[in-house]
Amino acid sequence: MRKLILFVLMAAMALPVGAAKRVTVAQLEQLLTGGDGAHRADDALAFQIAVLELSERLTPATLGRIEAKLTLGPHATLALHLLSEQSTFLDPPASELPTTPSPDIATQKRILDKARAYVVQTLPHLPDFIATRTTYRFDDSPQVLVENGWPARAGLHPVGSSAQEITFREDRLLPAADAQAGTGSASAKKPDKEFGIQTLGGEFGPMLALVLIDTDKGTLAFHHWEQGSASQIAVYRYSVPKSASHYILNYCCLHDQSTMSRGGGGGRRGGGGGGQVLNQPDADAEPYLAKSGYHGSLSIDPATGIILRITLEADLNDRGPLAIARNAVVYGAVQIGDRSYMRPVRSLAISTEQPTSDPRPGQQPLLLLSETSYTNYHRLGSTLRIVTDATEPAPASPAPAK
Repeated sequence: MRKLILFVLMAAMALPVGAAKRVTVAQLEQLLTGGDGAHRADDALAFQIAVLELSERLTPATLGRIEAKLTLGPHATLALHLLSEQSTFLDPPASELPTTPSPDIATQKRILDKARAYVVQTLPHLPDFIATRTTYRFDDSPQVLVENGWPARAGLHPVGSSAQEITFREDRLLPAADAQAGTGSASAKKPDKEFGIQTLGGEFGPMLALVLIDTDKGTLAFHHWEQGSASQIAVYRYSVPKSASHYILNYCCLHDQSTMSRGGGGGRRGGGGGGQVLNQPDADAEPYLAKSGYHGSLSIDPATGIILRITLEADLNDRGPLAIARNAVVYGAVQIGDRSYMRPVRSLAISTEQPTSDPRPGQQPLLLLSETSYTNYHRLGSTLRIVTDATEPAPASPAPAK
């Protein structure tokens, strides 16, 4: 095992940034299931997957089919999962798309009108609720793979996770302090900051409303059909220029600014000189805020107008601290009380942070990926339950008269 780790380490050090091999979904499947791919050691196969880049979206259905054919170890399974996540913003292979002709202009407009009605009329009237938000974070910072070894970059790897109960009341996500204290008391514990793109509850409706408002001065048009679990889904592409945008990119927090105050030496065990990055920003680290144009896609149920999936990618230039900022949210039916509602079930955030204007030798862009699931939905409110004994106690005897 030690020799295998050293092999992976040397291969990773020899791989220059941007040298990922670009493959289609079909080529990925052939690589994994053909030849000796199915019999390769877990770590070696994980590295082989980690240096790939997909040119098409690896859909959950295709991912499940590939995994059913193979017996993958935990490292290869994680690498394949992360590869699939990074392909989220691409179209599926043409072979997986329905051959149904594009709808006529009147039908396209009718689908959009239903989607607007859903966002404006339905979403604001959903019940207040509590849910559990669980986030797993990954980045490609240098890792110490061998005891007392030098940090080396070997692709995305886990750097932290968090789970918290969130409260959504009156069409807005409450800050943790307000949800815990009820009054916004300053003594309530505030949640730890986390690196990455901050949505601030936008996935629960505001993000959808933002896109539909901004595209009045941008573009929004039918692009293709995709096959859903029960019926076909209409996928629209949109684009909003910066001049018409109300989107504010909120990113916490630039690593160099977050770690400068801590200092820390370099060396083999990491630290400020090129080792593993911090899992959390400093408490006083400030988020990076920037207004930008953006583009993405909306996946709409043509029968109801319900939006099943949204992607949003900021239009950034190469002079800023971020090169990539992408969000995706998937919506599904969840039970809240005695009714079913469409709510976020998972989301994804991907960002690439540029080196500073005065980078250290060998410093490279930092890729961050956060995947979040939303579970345990239940209605916000008090529940009163009266419990009675099977046998009621006898009434007390009256006090004797004096």
